Amino acid sequence: MFFENKGPFKLSYIKSKCAISSINFEGKVNDIKSLNNAKKNDISFLDNSKYIKSLHSTSAGYCVLKEKHAIHLPSTCKPIISQSPLNDFIKISILFYPDARYDKHSSLYLSKGQLKKKYKKVKFGNNVHISKNVIIGHNTTIGNNVIIENGCNIGNNVIVSSNVIIKNTHIGNNSIISFGCVIGKIGFGYKLINNKIEIIPHIGQVIVGNNCNIGSYCVIDRGSFSNTKIGNNTSLDNHVHIAHNTEIGENCFIAGQVGIAGSTIIGNNVMIGGQAGVSGHLKIGNNVKIGGKSGVVKDINDNQSVMGYPAVSIKDFLKNDKK
Repeated sequence: MFFENKGPFKLSYIKSKCAISSINFEGKVNDIKSLNNAKKNDISFLDNSKYIKSLHSTSAGYCVLKEKHAIHLPSTCKPIISQSPLNDFIKISILFYPDARYDKHSSLYLSKGQLKKKYKKVKFGNNVHISKNVIIGHNTTIGNNVIIENGCNIGNNVIVSSNVIIKNTHIGNNSIISFGCVIGKIGFGYKLINNKIEIIPHIGQVIVGNNCNIGSYCVIDRGSFSNTKIGNNTSLDNHVHIAHNTEIGENCFIAGQVGIAGSTIIGNNVMIGGQAGVSGHLKIGNNVKIGGKSGVVKDINDNQSVMGYPAVSIKDFLKNDKK
């Protein structure tokens, strides 16, 4: 974890601070987690009926959700009924992780002498800012004007080009991060609560696999309540944006100026053409091909090739184009 958990809290305390009247039983909550990652004393939420299947198998002790969805919970999970589950869960998450709503910078960077002493098999450029508790593997190269913040883990044989900012991130071996990338910043998560814009805490991280190639000026947001993942052997072209909680599989190729919205899951061996856009909370199967400038607004099964807006099969796209 990159952020300090201020808990645990009693449910009575959460009720008083977050004004959730439906908490009418006692208990202790250790942490906030997604449905798939929660444990016995954690609290989770459901705001999108697309994830009802996750309710059946969740190990969470408590779940904030609408009354109509409570029947899907296992007997080990107590429902906290809400008309606006996401709003209430945001209030709770701010209680646990108030610092995860902002991107703060460390003031404790290593000097040149300290860098040489700590990382004997790493090459550094000029004006490099590395926090004290960063792990960097052997034979890695860090370019000029690079900032790597607290807790990041950079693997072996990695190339980090100049003007890169990395925070809340783990990067595997043999990967390349090209010029001007920003990896691990807070995602675009906001909610209007009581006529006030609340920033959703982003306690997740970015996990970049082995042998990845991240092109220049890409932005990869860290996860909100889960992690953003880039699979092994995946390459992103320049100016690609990957939003929070998105998971991209292995051996994928994503061309320039593609935007992938939050919480979308992309399979292995997927190819996405330039300037395509993929909506959030979708599932894109394995071996899928998405044509350039397409707009994907619904799930795509394995082995499909699509194009257009809204994206349809290549055959249907070509038929419509002839009309």
